[in-house]
Amino acid sequence: MIASEDLETLIRRHILLGKKSRKGYEVVKCALCNDYQARGGFKFEGETVHYHCFNCSTSAGYDPEYSRHSVSDKFKEILTSFGISEEDIKRCVSFNFFKNPVQSSVPNERKGPGYPTKECPLPDSSVKVSSGDSEWCMIAEQYLAKRSLSSRDYDFYVSEDPNYVGRLLIPYFFRNKVIYWQGRSLDAELVTPRYKNPVLEKENIFFNMDELYRNTSEPLFITEGALDAVSVGKTGVALSGSTLSDFHKSELRKISRRRKVVFVIDKNLNGWKLGQNVLSDSESKFHVTCFPDNIDDSNDALKKYGRLWLASYLSSTAKSGFEGKVLLELYCSK
Repeated sequence: MIASEDLETLIRRHILLGKKSRKGYEVVKCALCNDYQARGGFKFEGETVHYHCFNCSTSAGYDPEYSRHSVSDKFKEILTSFGISEEDIKRCVSFNFFKNPVQSSVPNERKGPGYPTKECPLPDSSVKVSSGDSEWCMIAEQYLAKRSLSSRDYDFYVSEDPNYVGRLLIPYFFRNKVIYWQGRSLDAELVTPRYKNPVLEKENIFFNMDELYRNTSEPLFITEGALDAVSVGKTGVALSGSTLSDFHKSELRKISRRRKVVFVIDKNLNGWKLGQNVLSDSESKFHVTCFPDNIDDSNDALKKYGRLWLASYLSSTAKSGFEGKVLLELYCSK
């Protein structure tokens, strides 16, 4: 944390806040009561910060006019429940104690790309595979079944748009919006190219992006492909390739403070390079894992052994540091 960070910036750096309510609270799911809806919220007024949950009635805040050098135990409990360390909280309020009380707070500005906010609509006439409203729904179900998946695992779509007919559409959702999607060929010999996607920068986009900000201590598994992430289950997130942008790395560093972040490495040169990249990151303790020679990727593991085996294998074989590099050398062909 930089020495001059104020409390609002600290909170925003750790917590993805939602839209502002009529009372000025930026909503979030309460980490204390684990509410299933976003009924908690932070309100920022100058240097004053207040939190209130409309589900469990937890309420506390920080007002430098009355207590510039510390936060209350209750507010500290709230902040730590969201994954903010006591050390960061202490540094932050210590800075506030020494700076000029009339100085305005540091603006919350992110360098580089921020969180995706624009919608990326699916092609015209797109319907959910589960709806059965198109003859392509049955074909898509058959394709998914061959991969030990179904339309119950995810909101897959198909379209009768001539540009995307014969493709499985895989939406990337974030905060109830489609921010990107993939159009994957249902038959690689008849429908080419294999992928047909919108022209959009992906450096600030993850597949299953909401999972990054879920309040949990479960391990987070990072795959290259979206179907591999679906194969892993709700804790699977995809990069959509082997490139790790500065935004990706920054977000995953923050998450690694409260969750074990495991990269599921593909057994090829690009996978080896990605593994070396994450293991050399000095600001985090990322983990990597690879599959043995008889398994190609997460979806192949799901088909052969099932999701329970897949989850157990990924959790038990994840390595960091030197052990991780040895794992890459054993299983990745350079």
